[in-house]
Amino acid sequence: MKQGMYENTNYAGIKKLLGKPGYVAVLDYGRQPRVDKKTGKMVIKQIKKQKHFDTLKEARQAMAEAAMERKMGSNTSGIRSTKFSDMTEDFKKSERYKNLEENYRKHYDNYINHFIDFFGEMEVSKISVIDMENYYRFQMERGNLNTAKKNKDGTVNKKEGITINTVQKHKTAAKRIWEFMIDARVYGVTENIAEKSSVPKAEIIIDGKVKKVAKIPYHPRSLTLEELNETLNDAAQHEFDRSVILMIGLGAVGGLRHSEVTGLQMGKVLHNELMNISDEIWEMSGYDKELYKVHDEYMMIDTAIMDNKAKFPKSGIVRVAAVPRPLRQILDYAMEQRKEVLDIAGRALTGSDNVYLPLINIIKNQPLNSQKLTRKWTEYQKRRNRRMEEKGLAPIPVIRFHDLRHTFSNLTKPVSFEWERSYNMGHKVLGDNTTNKVYINDRTMERGNIIKFFNENIKIDWDRAMHKKINVEGSRAYVNGSGHLVISTKEMEERKKQHKKFVFKEDEMVELLGN
Repeated sequence: MKQGMYENTNYAGIKKLLGKPGYVAVLDYGRQPRVDKKTGKMVIKQIKKQKHFDTLKEARQAMAEAAMERKMGSNTSGIRSTKFSDMTEDFKKSERYKNLEENYRKHYDNYINHFIDFFGEMEVSKISVIDMENYYRFQMERGNLNTAKKNKDGTVNKKEGITINTVQKHKTAAKRIWEFMIDARVYGVTENIAEKSSVPKAEIIIDGKVKKVAKIPYHPRSLTLEELNETLNDAAQHEFDRSVILMIGLGAVGGLRHSEVTGLQMGKVLHNELMNISDEIWEMSGYDKELYKVHDEYMMIDTAIMDNKAKFPKSGIVRVAAVPRPLRQILDYAMEQRKEVLDIAGRALTGSDNVYLPLINIIKNQPLNSQKLTRKWTEYQKRRNRRMEEKGLAPIPVIRFHDLRHTFSNLTKPVSFEWERSYNMGHKVLGDNTTNKVYINDRTMERGNIIKFFNENIKIDWDRAMHKKINVEGSRAYVNGSGHLVISTKEMEERKKQHKKFVFKEDEMVELLGN
């Protein structure tokens, strides 16, 4: 039957053109969210489109695709117009966010804050791939952009841009957030723009030639044995705050991660009445409890802290790590200063106290901000290298704190079994064979090769170590019984004469205590 310029076919919604080749199909996409141009609000509209096709096959395929889209988008009654900043509150209530490990949630909170600064007032359904790529470029180029905040002298603060490697982490977080919005089906978001977006490449120089890369490779740089000994001796002889040499020892001789250093408790290192290891940890670990108790060259690594929030070590593995004699000496050296402060303040050491605490935290009885460890390590390396240059020595290359753990691994690699090193560091034992899977276990905590190496090769000249006491006569500052740092009258008078500020940075306070 003919109707006007079309002829019906055996397929509903598809008609054949008369007088010329081709077909016309009415594609029904169902009810979909659309922005009302008058009100700017998201509304639900029936979407139908008429399109021309050269062949019947193409028309049928388009009809099938429209039917599928109609089916997938049929649940549109809950679609709402949502700003990005409002959507993130929903995301943080979702299982997708809650199931992240605690330290990863902290990272996501940081990413989300950056996203809100850029996308905050935008409708999530309107954010495009181009918008996402502009976000990446903005984050990388922040260092060249002036912020609104001005200093008293008229200068403007600048925020440093982030590296391309960190931008890739932002993209991974964005992909997860857009997955959430798509699956929620209430925001009008139907495609993962983060997944489709591209991170701009960064320029690096290799052998004098400029090369564009999507990721800047990082090559871990460990300390040599000579550099480690130089570093430990420098800290012992020049750093009044004995927590400095302690953090180095725990990382390089103990093989601990950043979060494990900040999470380590006294009861997991001491083998006296303050030993504090729960029955649940013994059961989880499978270690021989009686053997552990009589060997003070072991410590239990079962806690890690990231931003003052406790959790298990990153690997999820509870383990025993070796405490070679040099590390025990470092611990004793640091605890000597700590007990001085505790005696002055009338406090006692407990098994739940953190092993690593900067001197100022001990004095103020304040918990550790885990981010401080990275800063302390970076600042110390600058002081060490300055002292080396003053002595006419070549400075030691600056490394990350995590590279102290690489130092531990590389130094012990030639002298220990792989399984021994893996158990000590909390890694899975490699090698899928019967010997490794069935016969090798860690119940008896064999760390002999590791202990022997460090006992024989770490050389700290303890006779030259700084043994200054706290609150000695003539100190420029001292600690009172309330745990407060008090500046001496003489120091106050000197500062008045020199018109110096009476606000002290942490390093300045430590320097005053040590002089």
